[in-house]
Amino acid sequence: MSPMRRAAALALLLLPTALQAAKLRLKPKPVPLRSGLKIDLIKIETYNIFETRVYPESKLLYRIVNAAHWTTREEVIRRELLFSQGDGYNPALLVETERNLRRLPFLRKADVAAKVNKRGRIDVTVRTYDAWTLELIANFKRAGGSNNWKAGLADHNLTGQGKNISAVYNNNGASVSRNLSWKDPQFLGRSHLENTLEATTGPDSKTFSFGLKRPFYASISPSALGFKASYASNNVATYSGQTLTGTVQKRAIEAGLNYGIALGISTQRNRRLTAGLLHQDTSYSPFRNFSPDRMPQKEHLNFLQLGGEWEQQDFIKLKRIQKFTRIEDFNLGFGIFPNVSWSPYIKALSGTESQALPKVSVRKGLSWANNLLLLRGDYTSTYSNGGNGNRVASVKTFYYNLRFPRQTLAFQTAYDHGWRLDPSISFPLGEMNGLRGYGLEQFHGDRRLLFNAEDRIFIMDELWRLFDIGGAAFYDMGYAFPAGTPARIFHLKHSVGLGLRLAPSRWSGNNPVRIDLARALNDNGSRSRWSLSILAGHAFGPDSE
Repeated sequence: MSPMRRAAALALLLLPTALQAAKLRLKPKPVPLRSGLKIDLIKIETYNIFETRVYPESKLLYRIVNAAHWTTREEVIRRELLFSQGDGYNPALLVETERNLRRLPFLRKADVAAKVNKRGRIDVTVRTYDAWTLELIANFKRAGGSNNWKAGLADHNLTGQGKNISAVYNNNGASVSRNLSWKDPQFLGRSHLENTLEATTGPDSKTFSFGLKRPFYASISPSALGFKASYASNNVATYSGQTLTGTVQKRAIEAGLNYGIALGISTQRNRRLTAGLLHQDTSYSPFRNFSPDRMPQKEHLNFLQLGGEWEQQDFIKLKRIQKFTRIEDFNLGFGIFPNVSWSPYIKALSGTESQALPKVSVRKGLSWANNLLLLRGDYTSTYSNGGNGNRVASVKTFYYNLRFPRQTLAFQTAYDHGWRLDPSISFPLGEMNGLRGYGLEQFHGDRRLLFNAEDRIFIMDELWRLFDIGGAAFYDMGYAFPAGTPARIFHLKHSVGLGLRLAPSRWSGNNPVRIDLARALNDNGSRSRWSLSILAGHAFGPDSE
């Protein structure tokens, strides 16, 4: 073969490779996803409870459930976004938007994703997945040897607009009450303008409240404003020193206005100041024509409220802490929240006494390997006419170990210490307060110690696409020490037990119903040492307070 023919043959062999190399050189390099690029498109995708287009959720039952549910409307989701079309891309705001969407009670899942389009701009896709929010309330609870039940109807996403309405009848064994509530987080279609209405009535009590506020809804919120008003009527005990003297009917009217401002806009930390005015008017009357020897005086108080917030933003996402299959967000950043309410004695304002109510809360979280530690401290006090009383210091720690994929070891340590508490104020402890196996609030005192340990086992996720199933083995220890009684280790009460956990996987919240069988390890008076409790939510945790 001549040299010319050999060169032509070689060129034909190398031609495809050369063309491919040319194409690679001509293909534009992808634009990296970086801050500052303009947001070109925001696409909202809302999904019903079940994906009926995909097996195995295409069954008739799931189709019927979807048909009976209003899918969240696109405009409801769009009003929750912290960015708009044409804004510069800020990845921190996308993450915060996704976190805020997860907090909404009518969503079980939310994803916010961004990508660069062909024009070198950002397209954002927001996907939300609804939870079942129409709730037929038919609950029976047994705890501490007492029965109570409630019945009613609630919808946490009325007609897909994110509004909440409920009507509940409650019988706790000692009294009955009826409650009607309404909450609109986007009042008049305005983003983050929240309106609440609530009424509760019983044989000897009535409570009515109204609220309208625009809170600090995100790290970039420049300000907050709120108004609230309430009326309450109920029976209270009266004392002479430590001696119970009778019962009177108390009527209280409250109205308040508050305003907050951010000292700087940052997605890394919150720095805020708040100020408000609160008026309280309290009067007393004989209860059923019976009056104690000394009727409590009327109270007219006007409070100036000042508060602050300094909190770092350091969130992590975890599963199997308080919920079963839902993502939970925990802020590990240090936060301090001081505030004080001050009511000076000014006769022209019809004031009856001078009061100051300081309060401070401190929070911090730590996370390493498969461990989560949450710390919290609180202090409150009441200065009234020169005296300092009702001082309360509280410390709580929550520790979780997630070393095993379907098992969480959970621990709580809590201590409350009170000084110069009013006779009507004490720390209760029992079945309803974390010490299972004993009475509802069997122990009372001015100091309270509690330790809980649970091995939470997550047995099955989404049985029939409806339920998460789990169990628990637990140990509780604690006591409430009466005033004047020295704290001794032999005073502590102990209990152990086993529990079953059932959490609706597609319902709002994904919080479990817990059925606990506990045995008191100490003398329980005249009651049986065995106790069966049927209650909602975990016995302890940062969202169980």
